Amino acid sequence: PMATIFAWSGAFRKRGEMDNLPELVNYANQLEGACFDTLNSGIVTKDLVNLMEGVEAKAVNSTEFIKTIRTNLEKRLG
Repeated sequence: PMATIFAWSGAFRKRGEMDNLPELVNYANQLEGACFDTLNSGIVTKDLVNLMEGVEAKAVNSTEFIKTIRTNLEKRLG
């Protein structure tokens, strides 16, 4: 899911820059930040567990991973 999310967030950012939409650029930045918040809390999909260092990793399925990113995004957006 991370690669897909970052592909979309990059597209959102570029569109926001091209159309002078700072809210869209901010959304892209906050979405990526929510992904990093999720990883830094140790919540990852099984394919990322072995890559985690310095954090105790908890493997979840893709649906739970995306739900956690959503929760973190909602916190960031207020």
